[in-house]
Amino acid sequence: MTVKNSFSIKEIRNEVRHLIELHSLDPQQAIYSLSQFFSPGEWELVKCEIESHGYCLMTNSIAEI
Repeated sequence: MTVKNSFSIKEIRNEVRHLIELHSLDPQQAIYSLSQFFSPGEWELVKCEIESHGYCLMTNSIAEI
């Protein structure tokens, strides 16, 4: 199993679009909802990348990414 050591905001946006298309996520859910789709180590990297772009995990919606 390979664990990535970084995620770009572009990769995250692509994954979000894919999950919305699959109806696995609702665009109105909080960004924090993404955590269920990543391992704990990966989520930490994703979370840091999202926050570095000024988003709040609990108050911004997935549609805002």
